[in-house]
Amino acid sequence: MSVQEPVVEDQMQAEAGQALQDQFKVHCFGCGALNAHGLQIKSHWVGKELVCRWRPQPFHVGHPGFVYGGAIASVVDCHAIWTALATACRQLGHDLAGGPPPFAFVTGRLTVNYLKPMAIDASLDFYARVQEQTDRKFVVACRVLQNGAECASAEVVAIRVKGMG
Repeated sequence: MSVQEPVVEDQMQAEAGQALQDQFKVHCFGCGALNAHGLQIKSHWVGKELVCRWRPQPFHVGHPGFVYGGAIASVVDCHAIWTALATACRQLGHDLAGGPPPFAFVTGRLTVNYLKPMAIDASLDFYARVQEQTDRKFVVACRVLQNGAECASAEVVAIRVKGMG
């Protein structure tokens, strides 16, 4: 995949409207709008990709000046799960704003390849799309960019399960 320029927040809002996490609110640490202590990610459709801009906080530090890799993996994990969920909902014609779907996704495998350190004082852009799928298994590819440079790539195997709530 080629590296893209970061998508500005206004472009995401204009194309996709309200973030998926604000349409269907959950308690998850990574993506839950109902979890005040969580990462509070916001994902929007931009074309065929789900895009998330996330700004690390000073306490997400690993090595001084750089983002802790586990925080990046957590954002990748939740953003990829939302990508699988949103893709399945699009395919089935289910509007998340109308209520929860009759299924959920859980992480079967998460692999992150860190390509370069990410500065703690700048936003990160996460681009994800479903690469392949079966009835229950969705393989999601995710790229992490900072200031237009690819800093990490990831693959998440998301498994569809019956509703969990």
